[in-house]
Amino acid sequence: MFALMLPIIFGIIGLGVEVGMWFKDRRELQTIADAAAVSAAIENAYGATQAEIEAAAQMEATTNGFDATTDDITYIGVPTQGAFNGQAGYIEVIISRQLETILSQVFSSLDPTTTVRAVASTGNASSGEACVLALDTTGAAVTVSGNGAVTLTNCQVASNSTADDALSVSGSGGLDVDCYSVVGNVDVSAGLTTAAGCAGATGATAIADPYADLEDPDDGNCDEPGNFEWNSVGSTTIGNGSWNDPYVICGDFWAKKGTVTFNGLVVIKGDFKANATATIDSAANGTTVVLKDGGQINNINGGADVTLTAPSSEAIADEWQGILFYQDRDTSPACTGNNCNTLNGNGSTMFEGVVYFPNQELDTLGGNSSTSACLQIVALRVGFSGNGAMNADNDCLDAGVDPIEVPGPYTSLLVE
Repeated sequence: MFALMLPIIFGIIGLGVEVGMWFKDRRELQTIADAAAVSAAIENAYGATQAEIEAAAQMEATTNGFDATTDDITYIGVPTQGAFNGQAGYIEVIISRQLETILSQVFSSLDPTTTVRAVASTGNASSGEACVLALDTTGAAVTVSGNGAVTLTNCQVASNSTADDALSVSGSGGLDVDCYSVVGNVDVSAGLTTAAGCAGATGATAIADPYADLEDPDDGNCDEPGNFEWNSVGSTTIGNGSWNDPYVICGDFWAKKGTVTFNGLVVIKGDFKANATATIDSAANGTTVVLKDGGQINNINGGADVTLTAPSSEAIADEWQGILFYQDRDTSPACTGNNCNTLNGNGSTMFEGVVYFPNQELDTLGGNSSTSACLQIVALRVGFSGNGAMNADNDCLDAGVDPIEVPGPYTSLLVE
């Protein structure tokens, strides 16, 4: 009986041992495929031909243990399955291996193979979120000078400028921020404070304008045919609460006294000004202020108190969600010197949402103070000087504001 059972016993033992060996072979093969996919993805990112991509994958596979006598690379190219099926920025590698049988042959005539696949891509992993982004590619795009004090919580400062002073902090000015990312370099004489673990990125990848697709609203009819001035101890409301039918002021807006409440989408074909004892706020569902025809924030100063909130994700679900100020990119020329958007004097502001000035600079000057729980500034240039102070947080999830991802080091990533 033992003699009769011996082949079966050997076969079962052999199969158990060899299954463990096959699992080991599969893990080794997966490592080979992963390495080959990463190498091929890098070549693909640099525009290599299919032959060059295949050669890179083959070389990396061989380096990691590929054996042509038992292994076969059956596919290298754009994924044919999975979550990234057909996407050109990804490379799939499929490898099969003929598995070895020894003792299990006593049990059965087996011819086992195993097949693995890996998918990789290249790109910049995020290193955090920016709440200040300067789009200018030249010169000092972000500056902190004088006695200006800027505290940005849970976010970074980013500059697309290639200049040596793409981020400049000087004088008694202070910038307290999680970290920074600039395409050029930084010029800091004093006052730059970053979070623990921040190395700061210079020579970084430029960040694309996150609101480049934002379109100007229809001008509509002039609800106010000329300048609008409010110089009364009473209060008034501007806007009709709609984001589809803008309320249009065909001139400057100027609040000197009393209270003005903004409600919905408001287009101003001129400057936005507030001073003296004016108070400006927004309705419960928020507001979006669009400056057109060269209109600017032309001084918020004196004792003006401005508290404006963008429409949240609960208020609306269209392109204006989270947008507080938008300056028309087509008709607003780039500003120079003192002819820029300015928060100055003793004015106090609290902006909640996105402040977007793609063609112009936004400056906080003098004794202006600004505090915000959710603030994202995207402008051509951003400056803080004088005694200006700014305290802002990047807690914008509830406001419906998409984060601006700061690219980390360029890398190749396995995704499947």
